[in-house]
Amino acid sequence: MQQSKVETVKNLKETKTVNRSSGSSSINHISRLFDYIAILRPLLLIPGWTMLFIGYYRGIKGELINHIQLPIIGNIGIILYPQKEMLLTLLLYSLLMGAIYILNQITDSNTDNINGKLYLIPHGYLNTKILKLQIVILLSLSFILTIIGFGSFLYSAFVLLSIIMGVMYSVSPIRLKGKPIIDMITNALGFGLIAFAVGWTSKSEFSSDLIFDSLPYFLCVSSAFINTTIPDMDGDARNGDVTTGIYLGIRKSCLLSTLILILAIIAGLFRKDFVPVTASILSLPFFIYMTINNWHNKNIKAITIATKVSVMALSLLVTLLMPFYFVLLILTIILVRIYYQLRFGISYP
Repeated sequence: MQQSKVETVKNLKETKTVNRSSGSSSINHISRLFDYIAILRPLLLIPGWTMLFIGYYRGIKGELINHIQLPIIGNIGIILYPQKEMLLTLLLYSLLMGAIYILNQITDSNTDNINGKLYLIPHGYLNTKILKLQIVILLSLSFILTIIGFGSFLYSAFVLLSIIMGVMYSVSPIRLKGKPIIDMITNALGFGLIAFAVGWTSKSEFSSDLIFDSLPYFLCVSSAFINTTIPDMDGDARNGDVTTGIYLGIRKSCLLSTLILILAIIAGLFRKDFVPVTASILSLPFFIYMTINNWHNKNIKAITIATKVSVMALSLLVTLLMPFYFVLLILTIILVRIYYQLRFGISYP
């Protein structure tokens, strides 16, 4: 019988414990170093990057000089090369998100162990004290870069708000993750509005268009987030968290997720933004299939596929506007796959 991913990781850890005295300490130290990079969850950085870039793009769309012609959509502006403020924002926000993801994994280690995911902390690969220091360093660096690189008070305020919301989402006694519907709204605000606003204000002035343009993305994130709460229901419930998935149940969660996706299409049409419209239309059949297959029975695979399609469709469409982003996406996925294959013998993603 083929081993599960959890069993593979456990067996690998036991083997390394036995062989630790065999003289491969330098290799072990190197692998530990990559563990502290992997704990930043590079694949989960992608949705944040996507929102940063699309926020930046929507803020300066009227100033673009390079254009391409797309079928049906027509003539659209593109950004061929990343500007300085875009690269700096990418760096500091990656540090910020990485710190928040570490914090979330520390507070969710019991839940992740029950759900058989995110092995590094539950299986004792990493030192929690070092991880806490890593959080402080990453957050400090991100905010220092914010102050040094950008003089905008509003930009700095959005970055600070990202940190505050990230902490409130994971840490007790507030722990917004454990509060149904609020967990969805918090996540959608963090990615769909605030990350979008950080990208926007890195180059452009604040305006009401920022709020209206972010609405389709707020809805896209809300829809995808509901799906992510369903596979983790068992572990979350045993940990005392009442997520949206637990509160609504699988059937209603899938239905609400699909309805919100439809609203994202409508909002995107209202704002004349083909990115959320196209991504949502491409994803909608998978969401409908997911809802039908989870109406009477539990089909986690259908939910996972629908979520992945929606996230990747949105990201790939943004690469049309910023071709250099495609290189970053592919490189990140390849490096993560190599890491998990070499470190744990797992094909992921």
